[in-house]
Amino acid sequence: MSDMGWTEPTPVQIASIPVGLDGGDMFAQAQTGTGKTGAFGTIILERTKPGMKKPSTLVLVPTRELANQVSEELGKLAKYTGHTCVPIYGGVGFTPQIDKLRHGVDIVVACPGRAKDLIDRKDLDLSKVSVVVLDEADRMLDMGFARDLHYILARVPNKRQSLMFSATMSEDIRDLAMDQMVDPQELLVSKDEPVLDLTAQQYIVVGNDLKRDALCTILDTNSAKSIVFCNAKHRADRLMKKLLACGYSAGAIHGNVAQNKRERILKSFKDGSLRILVATDVAARGLDIDNVDLVVNFDVPADADTYVHRIGRTGRAGMKGTAVTIFTPEEKSMLKAIENRTGKPIEQIELEIVRRPELEPKPRAPGDRRSGAGRGPRASNRDTPPKKHSHRPPQNAQGPKNDGKRHLKPRAAGGNRPRQDSRPSGARTR
Repeated sequence: MSDMGWTEPTPVQIASIPVGLDGGDMFAQAQTGTGKTGAFGTIILERTKPGMKKPSTLVLVPTRELANQVSEELGKLAKYTGHTCVPIYGGVGFTPQIDKLRHGVDIVVACPGRAKDLIDRKDLDLSKVSVVVLDEADRMLDMGFARDLHYILARVPNKRQSLMFSATMSEDIRDLAMDQMVDPQELLVSKDEPVLDLTAQQYIVVGNDLKRDALCTILDTNSAKSIVFCNAKHRADRLMKKLLACGYSAGAIHGNVAQNKRERILKSFKDGSLRILVATDVAARGLDIDNVDLVVNFDVPADADTYVHRIGRTGRAGMKGTAVTIFTPEEKSMLKAIENRTGKPIEQIELEIVRRPELEPKPRAPGDRRSGAGRGPRASNRDTPPKKHSHRPPQNAQGPKNDGKRHLKPRAAGGNRPRQDSRPSGARTR
């Protein structure tokens, strides 16, 4: 533990490790950044033997980034025990992961989708698993993994120890715990109070046309490591490009960014060579990034819970942080719901916003279709109304006439033809 810089156990470790070492099932409410990996990692290493041909432990997590992060932490913890660990997730090829599984591994840290795929391919054998961990269980349910979770857990021996960690404790989480555990102990370790205590929450109200300029002003007042949240992938990409144009060191991560690129961006952000991370909510949960000083909600989150999880990226491990939300006048009604959720008022701040020329829309060149130029008479101003053409066939016609006009064929009985879907029947998206 001293090799990892730990001097004393965290509250979640104090509460959960004794229960886990006794072999009991449990589900604990604890937020990210409170030492959960150290807690279940200690239990795993004490209760399983290294050197197994088939995995003895399965850890399920919601995102690729968290799979890598947990695997790295468990690898550090296993420095003196000899346990081997492999992360399993989608977005990359099957072969390297299958090769590692065939070589032998003790701990598998997996995202549910890829785990199910490997089970179906008979490349992941869970018949020797004795410890199962569900980390960020609420997030997995939010992402629609409930069916995959039940499918996977049905392939694990009934005689096992199950540990579940979740930032929230909804009825769905309790139902999952009761369905998959035997007489579990419930531990309420931490909610969101540590984030609220260490994070200064602020907001600003600006028109939609000033949001990017306001963001730059906020970033200029805090030159340290920052995460900026957007609600959609395309908005994150566009915003990142605008920040680069303004001279900021920025990168974007979201579901459409290739896994190897995501890993490079996160590595650069963690080591400080990248200052600003623009992200969708894929980064709001589970990522353990030290020394994030500022979180900016460029887009107001869809609900108050998402707000709490976003600002949880700062104000961690005893370090203070700042969270700023940019509201437009139309969005300000969301403020009250957030304050009710956090139980604290959020401070409104006033900023002297400086217009950035790099953020102004570029003038459109002549002939640009978006400007309407170069489209011919349809896009121009007419002095006279356009000539009307009739598609009515001439009366007393004996058949189609080659009169230079386009005639519509009469529609067959039965009405419109049904539109054909180009996707194959039964197509499944992940």
